[in-house]
Amino acid sequence: MSRWTEKSSVARWVAVPTAVVAISTSGILIRLTTAPPLITATTRLFLASAILLAIALLVQRHDLRSLDRRRLALLAASGVLLGFHFALWTTSLFWTSVASAVLLVDTHPVLLPFAARAVLGERTPAGVWIGIGLTLTGAALIAVGDIEVGARALVGDAMALTASAAFAGYLVIGRYARPRLGIAAYAGIVYGVAALTIAVLVLALGVPIRDVSARDVALWMGLVLVPTLGGHTVLNWALRHLPVSVVGVSILGEPVATTVFAWLLLAEQPPGATFLGGPIILVGVYLALGAHEPEAPPAPARTEQPSV
Repeated sequence: MSRWTEKSSVARWVAVPTAVVAISTSGILIRLTTAPPLITATTRLFLASAILLAIALLVQRHDLRSLDRRRLALLAASGVLLGFHFALWTTSLFWTSVASAVLLVDTHPVLLPFAARAVLGERTPAGVWIGIGLTLTGAALIAVGDIEVGARALVGDAMALTASAAFAGYLVIGRYARPRLGIAAYAGIVYGVAALTIAVLVLALGVPIRDVSARDVALWMGLVLVPTLGGHTVLNWALRHLPVSVVGVSILGEPVATTVFAWLLLAEQPPGATFLGGPIILVGVYLALGAHEPEAPPAPARTEQPSV
């Protein structure tokens, strides 16, 4: 087995499942905070960026020095999209239920195969399409018993759906820009831009900066260490070794884990449909993860193709 094949297998069966479990804690940790959602989102990303850039300065200085204007522009675009994703999704958790917000924000796999084909020229295997169909079916079954009715909930649902579209764009740009950068350098820059994006929103919207409790600080550190560094950053690493559509559909395992966490920690008992939809989602994720043959690393010339 070649080194590339070994890394592809680790990405598929270890990194991605571990990252999905990690990001599934995000909604719970955010709901437990008392600070304004945008303050939580920008603090989380600033702290994660600082940690990763410190690591990059120690071990990936060459990657940082090699960045040209074009690649910096791509990283900036990725960061802005990620910033809007976190701003909208973090806020949606306080407008609709945790399960609804997570289910809707994880609809991005519907967009990913089309974007990956148009921007990256990636072919989506038939097995991934089957996996997408099953996971979306499972998500729909869960949503039937959970999505709230009312103006406030509808606004929260719209925020989550918009956050989903932003995340799809972020993943596609990451698949293009990531191969020539170490993960600490890549994620450190992108998270930093995302944090600045949300900070601008905080100032523009006049979000009050209230007194921060010790509990909020502890929860922010949990957000940084578990779903951000242990979840999103690990997924960024996996993007170097797996097609973007596979990574994207795998994240649909998040609603299952988050629903369980919400049940145990927030006393949000899931509807009966969750017990039917959850296993369907997991089957879809499994099919998507096993649907492709390990690919060779993207050729240098390929990374110079135009992107969004």
